[in-house]
Amino acid sequence: MLKKFYAQDTCFYNSMGVYSFEDRCEITKAAGYDATYLSVWDGRRWPEVHKLKTVKERYDLDVAGVYIVLNLALGAKSEANTGIYQMLKVIPEGSTVELAIKTVGSLDPSSRVGDDIVVDWLQEALVIAQHRNVRILIYSHYTHWSEKHDDALRICERINHPNLGIVFCGYHWFAADGENLAGTLKRSMPYLKQVNLSGARKSPLGWGGSATIETLDLGEMDNFALVALLNRLGYEGYLGWQGWGEGGDVFAKLERSLAALKSMTARAIQNPHWASYIDHA
Repeated sequence: MLKKFYAQDTCFYNSMGVYSFEDRCEITKAAGYDATYLSVWDGRRWPEVHKLKTVKERYDLDVAGVYIVLNLALGAKSEANTGIYQMLKVIPEGSTVELAIKTVGSLDPSSRVGDDIVVDWLQEALVIAQHRNVRILIYSHYTHWSEKHDDALRICERINHPNLGIVFCGYHWFAADGENLAGTLKRSMPYLKQVNLSGARKSPLGWGGSATIETLDLGEMDNFALVALLNRLGYEGYLGWQGWGEGGDVFAKLERSLAALKSMTARAIQNPHWASYIDHA
């Protein structure tokens, strides 16, 4: 049963600037969420996770996850990538790290040529993660090497490590694939530890020319059907809003998305048969 909600901090990034970490936490709490989130982006910025040590005490918020990018184009030994190992050594024990895997050049999105490189890097990272009870979840991201959830699942099945899992990213599934949702989620369930959703519609004006990112009360993507399917499959983790670049009055948009999340969750529990069409879509 879905109980806790978080907001990715990407909704605080806009064309005019970025809200401070302190403001992000205060606003997230005031809007009614259970947990915050920190995007570190690059391994060279690993010291930023020290901010997380006092989040519970200062803001009465849990930390749902820390987002960072492994950039294969820079080489496994680059500071941007080895810094992630350092981050794993100092991040609060029990944390969740959401890892997007990026590349440019000859290694295309979803290319199996990158599998061995990713597996070797993750195996070293997982030694640290297991020692500190940290989860590493592969974050599927449109245009990245880990573009589709099947890419994350392929790596998880190959390594089969208890500290390795998957984030289901509703927007990136919709933008990169948008097909066979039920099959994707059913295959992912053994490794699915976190979910984020976005309102979205197919549009060349969207991110990367594929789809928009919106609040959860907008868009053509049927997020209620997705939540109902997750509930039927027994998913019990966090459910979050991913509002990258939404801009505007972020507090109002956080409130609207949380209200939508709570409404969808309640309806999925009260009427579990609603939107069952998605089980076969």
